[in-house]
Amino acid sequence: MKKKKALTDLFPILCIDGPTGFIVSKNADITMAFELQAPEIFAVSDTEYDALHDVLVRAAKVLPVGYMVHKQDLFIEDVYTPAFESEFLRSSNYMVWENERHFSDRPYLRHRCYLYVTRPATPPLKRTSGQSSLLKRHLVPKEMQESRTWAEFGDVVNQFAAIVQDSGKMKLHRLTPNELLDNGEQTGLFQRYFSLSLDDPTLHDIDLTDGLTVAGQRTYTYTLSELDDFPNEVYNSARLEQFSTDSSHFPISTGSALGMLLPFNHIYNQVLLIEDGHALTNQLVKEVKRHTSFAAWSKENEVSIRSKDAFMDEVKDRNRRVVRAHYNVLVFHRDPDVADTYRSQTAAAISKLGFKPKLASHDAETLFWSCIPGNIAEIGADNLATCFLEEATALWNTETNYRDDFFCKNGLLLTDRFGRPCMVDPFFGPMERGIIANRNFMVVGPSGSGKSFTMNNMVFYLLSHGMHISLVDVGGSYKRLCALMGGRYVTYEPDNPIEFNPFYSRDLDPDEETKDALANLLMALWKKDGEPATKAEEVTIANIVHEYYGAMRRAREAGDEPFTCFDSFYEFTRDTYPAIFARNMGSEREFNLNNFLYVLRPFHADNQYGYLLNSRRNIDLMELPFVVYELDNIKDHPVLFPITTIMIMNTYVRKLFSVKGVLKMLIIEEAWKALAKENFAHFLRWCSKTVRKHLGSLGVVTQEVDDLVGNPIVKDAIINNSPIKFLLDHQNYEKRFPEIMQTLSLSEKQADIILSINKGKDPNRPPYNDLALLLGDYCKVYGLEVSRTAYGTFTTERSEVEQINELAKVAYGNDLESAVKGWARGERAGGYLPVNAQGVPMLHPNGRAPKPVNGATHYSKP
Repeated sequence: MKKKKALTDLFPILCIDGPTGFIVSKNADITMAFELQAPEIFAVSDTEYDALHDVLVRAAKVLPVGYMVHKQDLFIEDVYTPAFESEFLRSSNYMVWENERHFSDRPYLRHRCYLYVTRPATPPLKRTSGQSSLLKRHLVPKEMQESRTWAEFGDVVNQFAAIVQDSGKMKLHRLTPNELLDNGEQTGLFQRYFSLSLDDPTLHDIDLTDGLTVAGQRTYTYTLSELDDFPNEVYNSARLEQFSTDSSHFPISTGSALGMLLPFNHIYNQVLLIEDGHALTNQLVKEVKRHTSFAAWSKENEVSIRSKDAFMDEVKDRNRRVVRAHYNVLVFHRDPDVADTYRSQTAAAISKLGFKPKLASHDAETLFWSCIPGNIAEIGADNLATCFLEEATALWNTETNYRDDFFCKNGLLLTDRFGRPCMVDPFFGPMERGIIANRNFMVVGPSGSGKSFTMNNMVFYLLSHGMHISLVDVGGSYKRLCALMGGRYVTYEPDNPIEFNPFYSRDLDPDEETKDALANLLMALWKKDGEPATKAEEVTIANIVHEYYGAMRRAREAGDEPFTCFDSFYEFTRDTYPAIFARNMGSEREFNLNNFLYVLRPFHADNQYGYLLNSRRNIDLMELPFVVYELDNIKDHPVLFPITTIMIMNTYVRKLFSVKGVLKMLIIEEAWKALAKENFAHFLRWCSKTVRKHLGSLGVVTQEVDDLVGNPIVKDAIINNSPIKFLLDHQNYEKRFPEIMQTLSLSEKQADIILSINKGKDPNRPPYNDLALLLGDYCKVYGLEVSRTAYGTFTTERSEVEQINELAKVAYGNDLESAVKGWARGERAGGYLPVNAQGVPMLHPNGRAPKPVNGATHYSKP
């Protein structure tokens, strides 16, 4: 029976030095520790990978000979746990809860990356892995006791960190003593390593009885440390085939194959030792001379001579930096069978890189021990391979997870490309960070790509966060969402015609912006499209509006309660204003009052359109959080359609100036006939440049970018002033994509990312679709996946919409919310509903069983 030893007695770290924060090993090696924030995976171009690689190389070149860099990436399996006690969830409706339940226990990979720079007390090349402190002790060299040595070390490492930090490609955070050790609030660095966890504060023992077991988890270690195991060429990035197409190249870092792309528990250690290139060259010269003397006896000597000559030429002619490198991957799991599966998958990943996988069998424990933070100098010369700095750093993992949180107060629920749920904030966070200059956006996706579904999801979450949305639609894609969210659905039906009241004012004293919008409305009703207005006409109409509200206020002061609407405005203009006009020395030459009254007469009282501008119901549209203007039934009407679009403009402008403290969004959903009108196009241009000043946002949804290009005003307003873009699947437009790139001013990087949409989708996940989010030059692909209940709310598939509507009518007394929930459970109209395990019909939320249809007496899943 093997004798047990206390881990505290063997632990190789002596202390954390208080004044400097250095990690000090019992060998007197000193280490400065950082947490490194790498770029997000699947959002980096080939050029950016080259820049990242260049930063690492330049930073390593400032380190003196003998210094070591240890990069340690921890990847830990976890599951998503909804924060049901959070304020947002407590105050949210059932769809938010259903979505959270849908993602509950969804597995994902947590990643932490640490960077340690070590000054060994004695040369690591004079040590072997058999001299590990796990087995024996070392004396402390005298120079490590001098303060000058520590000061020089701090200066050098700070230079190293400054190069990395100042590049803007990666961020380094110097770990403080409180972060290195458990402080009661967060788990310390050593506890994380010895527990193989990011949260367990316990310093676990290790068991060497049957392989290496750490914290009860079976481990396997693969190493890359012998040149014979390396491929002939190593690059810092590679083509990710699953996201690439015939015309696009999707890059990924070479090291990611052992990083984020290994979807299970593992630690990836990457080690550099700065070698003395001159000393190595002198040694190689001696070896070449010896090989030369034996060249006639063996061809192997000739090969060795050529290889070493080529190596020395690289060092001298190109000033290449020589280093010793080591890489190892530690995989682990509590279930030995699962750990064995991880082992085989890791071997396959190493083989795909072109390396020979080597499983550490006898030295796994000493490798684990040497990779303790601050103890890398014990790695041993037998575990280090000689190579150039550029090739050594090419194998580093330089990506991390998407940094979107599980929750943010203005976020939309999406997933990363691994399926992890996240709340993405396109409108507020990027504005605060200076990534975008306004909150205008556009959504572009061909027919069938899921635009309406995407927009339903977006609108739902924005409303849940308290924002105001005015939405112009053609096609009825938001009727169900509007009903479930308590919005106002404004549409035209023969027995319920569309109606507005832009004149209504509670206090009879509207602000100047509202009166200006009203004057513009009256001008649009009077003049034909493209007909210019004179300055006298503009002044007169503005004066009529001003005098009208003055008259209404005087009427209220006299004890009357006037209702402001078009009728009272028209009667004031007809009966009262002529005297005011004459008193102001107005003449028919400057303003034809009779013509003005004649053209506007159809909108008065019982005339043809007397209902349109006299509503007593839609007087609060600018105050409502959610209003949908459905224009499908009037999109071809020569009068109702243009006036309705004018009213939408008028109402939104009034909302901008009257509703304070919340984002006010106007979304135009496929209403392109409105955009063809000059007035509306000018309005959109005004919105695109002005709404940001009033916490507003203009959004446009279209099938093709070409729809926007035809009108130069619209192109200028929308494309050039929409820094936020949502692009859906464009695979069918791959051959035309250069045109789309030019129209949207996309970079090659963005094009490659966009063309990867819906490629490489996970077949084990519930159905979902990808979308690309562009924020200025920034671009990432997310997945849109929701619960079955949310799907029932957002779907625009005709057959599914009919099923839900029929279920509401037949089984739920037109209760749409209950029908959506029932449909999500599998219920369908016709009297058939799910039964429980005992075969008893399931009751409605109100406790009553639905009335069977067509004589049905039982319920079952369809």
